[in-house]
Amino acid sequence: MARILFGCLPAYGVINPSFPLVKALVAAGHDVDYFVPESFRTAVEKIGATPIPWGFYLDGPIVRPQQIARFGRRMFGDQDAGLRTLGPRYDAVVAAGMQPTLPELQDSLDVPVVFCSPVFFQSPRVMAHLADIGDGLPGVARRLMRSDGQRSALGAMFGLAMLGRPLGDIVAMMAPRSRTLNITPASWLYQPCADEFSDPTCVFMGPTPTLASSQAVLDSFPLDRVREHDGPVVYGTLGTVFNTWTPFFRTLADAFAGTDVLLVLTTGNEANRAAVGPVADNVIVSSFVPQAEVLERADVCFTHGGFGSATDAVALGATPIVTPMGADQFFNAYRLEELNAGRVLPKREFTVGAVRDVYQAVRHDDRLAAGLGALRESFAEAEGPAGAARRIGDLIAAS
Repeated sequence: MARILFGCLPAYGVINPSFPLVKALVAAGHDVDYFVPESFRTAVEKIGATPIPWGFYLDGPIVRPQQIARFGRRMFGDQDAGLRTLGPRYDAVVAAGMQPTLPELQDSLDVPVVFCSPVFFQSPRVMAHLADIGDGLPGVARRLMRSDGQRSALGAMFGLAMLGRPLGDIVAMMAPRSRTLNITPASWLYQPCADEFSDPTCVFMGPTPTLASSQAVLDSFPLDRVREHDGPVVYGTLGTVFNTWTPFFRTLADAFAGTDVLLVLTTGNEANRAAVGPVADNVIVSSFVPQAEVLERADVCFTHGGFGSATDAVALGATPIVTPMGADQFFNAYRLEELNAGRVLPKREFTVGAVRDVYQAVRHDDRLAAGLGALRESFAEAEGPAGAARRIGDLIAAS
């Protein structure tokens, strides 16, 4: 079997979507090494890969914009240098997430370089479409998304700051840039403008629900209470980066207090959990929860709309109600709404009354149920991690 090297920036939103593919490659008998900072060692070893640590100067995973500003230039440089140095020892290199130097990396290596996106593929046409449907996006953002010139100017600024040289259109960093194989965790239906990516080098792996939680989380969370609840279950999460907006949790707790709903909130850390304050008996607030296991029982999921949380909800049968705040969340939110597979509740409208109203509305919406069913079916029909792993294996065999 082959030796494969993975590499990406140390952010949960990039690394977590890669784990199902890594796990599938290991299951297929390949040896996988992951070039990743020490903070991800346990997670990488859990899926059967071997971590190759770097970035010892980092203060943990990238969860705040300030970390990019502080470490970005060194971090991008070290990642690129590491993949170039280590790459020749392997049969293939898989570069995940934002990879501004991927074209140069391909030119410098004699082995296949695979691009693995953490979200759906991007292009100028996709950007324009998302700007058209993203009613809640700030006007300046929508103008930027539609303008080739403005995106190129942003690419020049980013490139000078992070790499010491200007880049082209910023969108190109999340486009299918590998000459051999490009993988997205989106399905064909979820991908905007999917016909633009019909090239055989593009693989629609489809999303995989978040891998099983650590035993410590499973042991500390009252999962039996969720499974045995005889009424509706609602889940609320803001993921790993945007979870400091504690009014989100407080509003949900107040909206469902004393009802037949069992509300489960995950705050991401103990400080946020404490900031939520006292809650009713039918509300569970925890720093971490076994997300997949909770969503399997949940009827509705209030979320920021990160790719993992949004697609986990759809795949596991919970209706997503999305309050986007940044990054790709607006794209996921309005794409779900466009497909009639979710609803958007803007942050400025996130009140107790609005939460109750949208909850009642989605619970009795047959069109929404049909849209969710169609999107969930498209996830199931996608190639999946095993299919994407076979594609990598075939690529190596043909090289």
